[in-house]
Amino acid sequence: MRTKDELFRAAQREVAARRQQAVMQAEAARRAAYAAHPALAEADNAHMRAGLGLAKAAALGGSIEAARAALTRADEALAAAVKEAGYEENAFTPAYRCPLCEDTGMRGGIPCSCVAEVARRLRREEINAASPLGLCQFASFEVARYSDTVEPELGISPREYMGKLLNYCQTYAARFSQNSPNLLFMGHTGLGKTHLALAIADAVLEGSHDVLYTSAAALAAQLGREHFDYSTKDEWLAACQEADLLILDDLGTEYITPLTISVLYELINTRMLTHRPTIYTTNITDQTVFMARYTEKVASRMLGGCKMFKFFGADQRLK
Repeated sequence: MRTKDELFRAAQREVAARRQQAVMQAEAARRAAYAAHPALAEADNAHMRAGLGLAKAAALGGSIEAARAALTRADEALAAAVKEAGYEENAFTPAYRCPLCEDTGMRGGIPCSCVAEVARRLRREEINAASPLGLCQFASFEVARYSDTVEPELGISPREYMGKLLNYCQTYAARFSQNSPNLLFMGHTGLGKTHLALAIADAVLEGSHDVLYTSAAALAAQLGREHFDYSTKDEWLAACQEADLLILDDLGTEYITPLTISVLYELINTRMLTHRPTIYTTNITDQTVFMARYTEKVASRMLGGCKMFKFFGADQRLK
């Protein structure tokens, strides 16, 4: 899992590699064409000499007008030679993927939008490797699968309730900002907690925000390795602390140790202080059990700092 800076640098390297590939392909095409058409090669050499002549005239005070006219004639001769050989005018121009920055990664002194697009794709690939993100969008969340029988605890049916929750999550994702609240999805297995959390992640990521996803078990295991192995270059805790949105899935499945509790407290507290929203999901529905597992210090920050939603219905995976 990479930090924002690491992800940005990886995106810049990919864009730079695109430019290098485009230049190499254009050069290879040019060399092949010139080998097959000697007249084309000669026209290109003449064009180069005319360009050098203009530069020399400008530097040494020669006749710039005559040199410029010679370059114009060389331009026309080269264009005619390219056409005569059967090639398009821009046949030997690098085919850059981004027309805005020509794959330099910079435009007007700031990073080009193509770098952000690559960074989003790289982050999406990371999330996909750890979760079914590709299957979890709002459009694939089927409210009709939930029961339309009134749930006594709700006063309405799970179908109606989940429809309202889906609308809330869509609005949350569309309006996401640093001021968005933390969310805690509670409920038994297979009720759609992870699906909705990942659907929010997908939409927020598309809105140019940095999103991280990790299961609680994977996070605890990785942080344990980082704690005892100082040679590791992974920086999960730093990445989780600085992400615009963090999805911490399946709380309750991780192996609890004093280190786990300490790191969870640091992570939760840091994100609260820096106003970075977090979405938690858990199968634990009893707040007393939650307190006992995570200690009052940690649990109070999660339970007190979140909008809590309890999920109802039958296990959708079995359906």
